[in-house]
Amino acid sequence: MRPSFLARLVNGPLFDPVVFVRLLNRNTSLLFDCGRIGNLSNREILSIDSIFISHPHMDHFMGFDHVLRIILHRERPLNLYGPDGIADKVISKLNSYTWNLTGDYPLEVMIHEVRDHDILSRSARAGDAFRPSMPASSPRRGATIAMNPFYRVDASVLDHHMPCLGFVLKEPFHININAARIAELGYTRGPWIGELKGLIFAECMDDYIDVPTITGNRRIKVHELFMELVITSAGQKIGYFTDIRASGDNLKRIRELAGNMDILFIEAYYLAEREQQAHEKAHLTAREAGLIAGMVRARKVVPMHISPRYHDRIDEVMGELIAARISY
Repeated sequence: MRPSFLARLVNGPLFDPVVFVRLLNRNTSLLFDCGRIGNLSNREILSIDSIFISHPHMDHFMGFDHVLRIILHRERPLNLYGPDGIADKVISKLNSYTWNLTGDYPLEVMIHEVRDHDILSRSARAGDAFRPSMPASSPRRGATIAMNPFYRVDASVLDHHMPCLGFVLKEPFHININAARIAELGYTRGPWIGELKGLIFAECMDDYIDVPTITGNRRIKVHELFMELVITSAGQKIGYFTDIRASGDNLKRIRELAGNMDILFIEAYYLAEREQQAHEKAHLTAREAGLIAGMVRARKVVPMHISPRYHDRIDEVMGELIAARISY
């Protein structure tokens, strides 16, 4: 199965935890945390639709200015999701600059504060010198904080001596195209396949698509193409958890949020030899990260945010994580 989400750890396991997720066949990407992002190209940054901030410590949030600099002339809005208080942090960053020449800029930043029972949203437009709107509250219905036809993001408020969000990115279902049937029916592969997937996700089954064939273009109903070519399967799931302690409440919330992960990005800040320090600092050990990976049935685990003290002991960190995952 070719994945719909292409996810990578931008800075590797040793530095600021940032995960960039590109949506295949779409000019859209998502960013989970936003510390140092120098390893992202301008083109990748321009494609970012939403940023999901776990908490506003510097190594998770300092890259917002970098993103803003690249996308300032963009027409598409930027959505930013973070824990309670994130709006004041973003607005303070915006207020630190002078915007007297942006009156005709279309960019809008949508800021969403995720709390246990509601989401508080504000917007700030470049054309208005990024003066923020009044906040609007919407109740949370379940764990979902962002959704469109192609994905949804669920979140839970966890503890890092401050609110810290854990995230799960989900594909509603996966669309597999039967390549052999395309040839049998005389169709020619092309961009229409991506259009077909988009219309299926959007539930536009009565729409029509121009399909190139060996004898010329044919206008075919989406539902007909679905019946001819499509096999659906369970959608892809990616988890992102960092800067939390392995407390009973945090583990309960993670268990309720996550399960059957295809990829789990998780911090492994300390080895178990410093478990008490990890608890005091509200971080995970590699052993605790491995136990969480086992708990959520993660097929692949990507450790991140490893303490600088272990930069020459990566194999030990990996070994401890894998052993705990297997033993769960």
